[in-house]
Amino acid sequence: MSRQRSVRSYHHRNLKTALKKAALKLVREKGPRGFSLNEASRLAGVTVAAPYRHFKDKEALLADIACEGNALLLKEVQDAASKPSTVKQRMLEAGLAYLRFSSRHSDYFDVIFNSSIDKAKYPEVHRTGMEAFGVILELAKQYESTAELAEARAVSAWALVHGLAALCADGALSSKNDFAELRPVLERFLDQPYK
Repeated sequence: MSRQRSVRSYHHRNLKTALKKAALKLVREKGPRGFSLNEASRLAGVTVAAPYRHFKDKEALLADIACEGNALLLKEVQDAASKPSTVKQRMLEAGLAYLRFSSRHSDYFDVIFNSSIDKAKYPEVHRTGMEAFGVILELAKQYESTAELAEARAVSAWALVHGLAALCADGALSSKNDFAELRPVLERFLDQPYK
């Protein structure tokens, strides 16, 4: 009886975390749209009714995971961009950090970009997603002469690294975890002036 109580209270105390871990495992196996909330519940070792204490539905669970992933992406981009001394090198390292994140945290990356979360319903997903972009935009403002050029540079930089990340994930580009072979691509992009 005491063992049963401890298992139940363990799941109750850590239900949210257990459900997110289970969902991320299922994302790695089936993609963000390939599993149900019931499957995540079973994998987490709780009843199918238990998730509703924290999440209205599967989309709410994925939105919470996306926000967590965005926060991790922001930290990794900020950490990478804080080390070099020149703005160009800081932008380059931020781009490489994005690529590394897409590979090392492919489950979060998949949830953020491939789960079709309704951002009107979950505005925090959009807000937290834009925080990592904000790092690039601030660097681009230091790199370019006008706000318009900075925004164009930042959007283009994001599109480039995201496209490279998607190509690597699909196997169209082969890449190692450090993405060193893509460094020259990002350097050439940064060397091209915006006019």
